[in-house]
Amino acid sequence: MKKGWGIICVILLMLLTGAAWWATHRPAPQPQSVEQRSAPAAYPTDMWERAARVTGFRLRCGGEPPTGLSWQDGMQEPEIGDSAARKGGRMRRCNVGPYPANFLAFGSPQPQFFHYNLFTAIEVPLVRRHPVTGNEIPGTASHWSVAGRTVRFRLNAAATYSNGCPVRAADYALGALLRAEAGCADALTSAVEEVCVEGDECLAVTLRETTLQPVLTAAALLHAAEPGFYAEFGSDYRKRYAHRIPPGTGGYTVGRTERGRMIELVRVRDWWAKDRKYYRYSCNADAVEHHFPTDEAQAWELLMRGRLDMLQTRNITAWHQRAETAPPPLQRHIFRAEYPLPPYGIAFNTRTLSCPHLRRGLMHALDMERAVQLIFRGEGERLRTFASGYGDLSPDGTPCHQFDVQEARAAFARAGYTVQGADGILQQEDGSRLSIRLTYTPHDKISTLVSILVQSAAVCGAEIVPDAVPWQTAQRKEDEQRHQLLFWAAMPGEPFPDYRRFFGAGAGGPDAPFGVNDTALNAAIDACEQARTRDELARAIAAADTRIAELCIWLPGWKENVVRLICHPHVRFPDCETCRFSTPTPYEVEDAHLYWIDTSPAP
Repeated sequence: MKKGWGIICVILLMLLTGAAWWATHRPAPQPQSVEQRSAPAAYPTDMWERAARVTGFRLRCGGEPPTGLSWQDGMQEPEIGDSAARKGGRMRRCNVGPYPANFLAFGSPQPQFFHYNLFTAIEVPLVRRHPVTGNEIPGTASHWSVAGRTVRFRLNAAATYSNGCPVRAADYALGALLRAEAGCADALTSAVEEVCVEGDECLAVTLRETTLQPVLTAAALLHAAEPGFYAEFGSDYRKRYAHRIPPGTGGYTVGRTERGRMIELVRVRDWWAKDRKYYRYSCNADAVEHHFPTDEAQAWELLMRGRLDMLQTRNITAWHQRAETAPPPLQRHIFRAEYPLPPYGIAFNTRTLSCPHLRRGLMHALDMERAVQLIFRGEGERLRTFASGYGDLSPDGTPCHQFDVQEARAAFARAGYTVQGADGILQQEDGSRLSIRLTYTPHDKISTLVSILVQSAAVCGAEIVPDAVPWQTAQRKEDEQRHQLLFWAAMPGEPFPDYRRFFGAGAGGPDAPFGVNDTALNAAIDACEQARTRDELARAIAAADTRIAELCIWLPGWKENVVRLICHPHVRFPDCETCRFSTPTPYEVEDAHLYWIDTSPAP
């Protein structure tokens, strides 16, 4: 009898093991062919009733576009990518960061780093900015027209989602409605006056102000929502949809996943843009595996063992130690980035550090220049402006607080710290120590930075207390405005710097750790958004940057504008006039999806 139970247990164990293996190794589900277009889903019956209750901007449906408009199609710009690119193969790449807690397209309770790879780097917007010329090129909209503050988009009739459903004009109104109901439509509210659906293929967006590039501004604010997918949208959206994959307009969608370890993106079969100019040489690999190693050291080991195809790094030390001694089959590439860069640096919270003299003293006491030189082994470049990578719009004369012991101590004295304690740390008359907490998420480079800043501050009489916490904890402290200093960066604005998101009155969330509301800065932000010419915009950006320096709320860190990449020889990169990586490149190599896999047999 015992023997019989043992056999049964073994069989059950084998079945469970087989089921687990199948769950993680089954073939990736292929999206429906676009050639087999699905019938469009119905919109919510109360969609326009709900739209009427939206505050901050108007959503409406009615009429046809007026006649006599001047429509543009952007087809005169140079091609993107390399005609030598071939479809096929599998790319295995690395994400040194947390596995995403959800796949929400909007309204995530916390920032999800992988969402950039899942949405921003893949999605086809209404209209895109050409990475080389900066001009508008078509996306899901084939034509566009500007009349005053109103931008109209005529949708491409062939545009579909990854599930085969057609993209319609009202989908963008639905996307705006859902974001408003989820409480994450601040950008729309501040920039858009009205969104009007004019038939199935035309969308009219009226901006609050006349802007320098209204087409790109309007296109960046609106996102399509496939109505069938969001049919169960409600107050429990964040929980109900956390692990559902939203249909997208880009060339990839999520396939197989291994919780905590890997997310596979599979190429959409018969993608609607696969043969169209500006898109036909992109999204070449059949699948892209995003692996999540515990740290970059593990990623290097996976690369050396052939379990990753490509590794992109900005870690100078690791590059010199590993890449330069890598075996010959591995190929090394170095390129300079020419695009808006994340503003790495130290954010000062004005709500917990309200004294401007104290903030100024800390700016002089934190020796960022020395830290950058040591961390990057003399090859790093210090940031001088918050608006880096915008070409002629980036200021070149922004004031910069240099490390200066005397200036730091003088500012601390004005803040009331006039007594030096036995350990060299300044105090106020009542014995209060000059002790400030610097919150950061531990990482080899960041931990080294903090160590250097602690030492330089001590020389100036300030105690910097390292507050090393997981990024989720750091994010929670920022949301609750409990931090003092925070090592911070965010994705930059496109196509122009978005100062309001970071420094505007009432700005909040992960993009606004400064807690600032300054009249002069708000005026400079308004001037940025109301600029009519590039010269006006450049002057407004310079004014905003100068005021940020005067307020002492952001200590510039470094530019990550030199990117080092090591890969196996079957990974191929474009070699053409608009995207040769021997010259400054206008996009991230990995994220642009312009590479391809050489699947031809080795000689």
